Amino acid sequence: MNKRIVNRGIAGLLLAAAALGYSSLVFAADTPVANTVKIGMPPWPGATIKSQVVGAILKPLGYDVKYVKASAPIVYLSLSKARVDVNLSAWSPGQASSFMPYVKQHKIVKLGENLTGATSGFAVPKFMAKQGLTSDRQLAQYADQFDSTVHCIEPGSGANNIVEKAIKNDSYGLGNWHMAHSSTAAMLAEAKRAIDDHKPILFCGWQPHWMMVALDMQILKDPKSLWGPNGGHSQVLTLASSDFVKHNPNLARFFRQFQVDSATQSQWVYAASYKKQDHQQVANRWIAAHLDPVADWLDGVKAANGQPAAAVLQAHFKP
Repeated sequence: MNKRIVNRGIAGLLLAAAALGYSSLVFAADTPVANTVKIGMPPWPGATIKSQVVGAILKPLGYDVKYVKASAPIVYLSLSKARVDVNLSAWSPGQASSFMPYVKQHKIVKLGENLTGATSGFAVPKFMAKQGLTSDRQLAQYADQFDSTVHCIEPGSGANNIVEKAIKNDSYGLGNWHMAHSSTAAMLAEAKRAIDDHKPILFCGWQPHWMMVALDMQILKDPKSLWGPNGGHSQVLTLASSDFVKHNPNLARFFRQFQVDSATQSQWVYAASYKKQDHQQVANRWIAAHLDPVADWLDGVKAANGQPAAAVLQAHFKP
């Protein structure tokens, strides 16, 4: 067969395909899939349920949500290579050294702070706070009651390292104290026993976490910012690959606007991880009961079919 005729035939087929709207199939390798969102999800309870709440919002809008489970450093590397689109659990300053080099290289974009009120620090039973213990500056006065012991989590963890440094540097008069370290579950079990028995205990606390709901506890003030900037405050950022932001401004807008407070995320974690409730049901129940704040996150955002996202979600949860 004449090669020129063959080439004309192929060109004709391509033009026909384009006219019929099938050109995306021919050039799929070079075209971003705007309706698919890959969320990088480290194996932490807060990161898991928050990512699933986002998925429960986007799926009814016609978007295909995929969860990529990996450690935080792998998630950040994957974002930099556009193998993952978004991550909702970038803690700063704790993990900044892992993702900021990619931000400076313009491979990752910081879309904003998705969680407010994230803190960590020394924690006590609430009855002790009501009796007057509210600040780390007072800890030395309670050495006998606490048996000069801080209960903390695994060696090598951020909290463990902070306590070790505090003892080494005699911060807040803790120089003669010692640390009893164990797993997070074991530490919180010990804290729960003490709280239930109305006994003093000093342990490592943080929020968001189910402990803030399940335990009658309080995190002490940290005037020296031993636990982080501004008295133990942390930023939890939404990161996205630069390619995702460039090719999907509509979804990037949603992720820029998505923000939840620490108390709400603690409730999610409490229901999903502590009470062992189905994650999808936890997400759907919360969204159905909070359509107004969710509508704020979706302001100006379109569903996959081009309709206003807030109206589409409202119709889905309240048909």
